[in-house]
Amino acid sequence: MNFCLFDEAPINKKLPKELLLRIFSFLDIVTLCRCAQVSKAWNVLALDGSNWQRIDLFNFQTDIEGRVVENISKRCGGFLRQLSLRGCLGVGDSALKTFAQNCRNIEHLNLNGCTKITDSVSAVLQHVL
Repeated sequence: MNFCLFDEAPINKKLPKELLLRIFSFLDIVTLCRCAQVSKAWNVLALDGSNWQRIDLFNFQTDIEGRVVENISKRCGGFLRQLSLRGCLGVGDSALKTFAQNCRNIEHLNLNGCTKITDSVSAVLQHVL
C-alpha cells in the first residue's frame, strides 16, 4: 500500500489527530518506528516529539551508535525528559555534546556502561542536567 492511499484510510479521516496521537503515546520505540513507515500521516504522528519523552535504549545497546543519539536529540530534544543509554558501547563524547546542545529539558540521563564516554564531556553535561 502506498503512502497516499493509506493517508485516506477511514481511521485517519474519522479520528481526530489528537486522539491518534494519544494512542501512539502508548507504543514502544520499535512500534513507533514501524508506524512511521505506514503512511505520511502516521509518520508525522509517530515521530511527534511528545511520543519521545522517555527513551530507554538498553534493549538495542549493541546497535546504537552515536549518530542515533544525535538524531534523537535533534528530532525530539525539546520534549525528551529521560534517556537511558545504559550499556550502549557505541556512543561517545561527540554524540553527547550534540545531545547536550539539543536536549535542554533532560531530567534523567543514564550512561552506565557507556565506555566510550570520557570525563571531558561531563562538564558539558552538567550544564544540561
